[in-house]
Amino acid sequence: MSIRAVFHTMTRRRLLGAVLACLFVVGLVAAFVRVRFYGHYEGIYLLKDDRPGIVIADDVILGQESEVLAALPFERLLEVFANERDKAINSESLDYEWFSHDGSGFVRSYFADGTVMLTCLSRFVDSGGGETRGIFVGGGLPFSLRSEGDGSLNETGISFYDTSRWQHLWCNVNESISPGDNPGLIIAPSTWQFLGSRAFKALPGQLALQSSHRVVLDGVPLRLDRFAFFKAGRHYFTLVIRIVNEGARPAGYFYVYGDEPWVGNYGTSAGNVGWLADRLVHYEQSVDPERYGWGGYFDYGNAAAGESPGSGSGTANFIEWQQGVRPNLVYFSNRIGAFAEERARVPLADPANRVIFLQWGPRYLYPGQSDTLVLVIGMADHDPVSGLPVKPATTFDPRDYAPVIPEGFISAASPSRQ
Repeated sequence: MSIRAVFHTMTRRRLLGAVLACLFVVGLVAAFVRVRFYGHYEGIYLLKDDRPGIVIADDVILGQESEVLAALPFERLLEVFANERDKAINSESLDYEWFSHDGSGFVRSYFADGTVMLTCLSRFVDSGGGETRGIFVGGGLPFSLRSEGDGSLNETGISFYDTSRWQHLWCNVNESISPGDNPGLIIAPSTWQFLGSRAFKALPGQLALQSSHRVVLDGVPLRLDRFAFFKAGRHYFTLVIRIVNEGARPAGYFYVYGDEPWVGNYGTSAGNVGWLADRLVHYEQSVDPERYGWGGYFDYGNAAAGESPGSGSGTANFIEWQQGVRPNLVYFSNRIGAFAEERARVPLADPANRVIFLQWGPRYLYPGQSDTLVLVIGMADHDPVSGLPVKPATTFDPRDYAPVIPEGFISAASPSRQ
């Protein structure tokens, strides 16, 4: 055999060995490394996997913090964002991040006194076990922007920075739709068909977001368009849900919106007592949605649960349902989906699950017919004399958005009463 033939043989062997080694490495990586790409480009994160190996991701959503092994956040490297505690001084403004391709992001509202209001949207895993897409309250800031150093997770969902600490207001929303003849069939948002999202009015101090979805109930497609309206200087935002029957025959539905909000501190309901316009709510009960137009929880202490009044942080949230189609049922309870009436005297006492829920239905839509639900969600003010919660003056006029919202929306969502 010639020297040239020997050289070629050795070269081929080395080349084959190199290819086999590369294939081995690729196979090893494929077996033990998964890539989770959100398209958010927040950084490079190595996370523990639920099977042997690791996950490489470009973002970390709420609930994944304990899985982080290493982090290379891009925001801190580039120093693009100023710290919100400095940015808020002597100004009222909105700062937001929104990813239209998967309908997720957050909105921060800065106030002249240095306080900050945070609303996170679709940065969490819902009750259906999947990641939501669209305008659904829940989750936390990108990993690189979180400022809580004590691991409390207060800076999640909807929360308020009072210049000394974050006060938790609302947690991941418990929201679902069900067929009109089968309320037990819970269809969670993560299973809805996501049709897209956008920020369609982003002016200084003003922001509007939209996400669109489709759900099939008993063979009939329903389209759900969701709008969120934010304005600088307000401790709340307006959520509008428009449900349209796109099918060829009538369809019925139930719709549920609720939360165990953990007011004051994330992870606990201790100290939370319900409140309405004219009283505190100490016991499980339903509320007449025509008589009352709003309610919430107050981190004050529930005497009926053996808690000392005045022992909480004093933070309170609220949800208002006065515009659009009013819910058929509103209730306070220690569990989702059931409640005792007030006369049973069951205290709101669960350490982690004191809830407020709104339910619409059964409601029926003919082909082409629509319902519009309007909710105002945020932080309550306080009466200067009693110290008890009061709803802030809320204003929303859909005519301001006439060029970009669907036909029929304006007449269905008339301006709210104060």
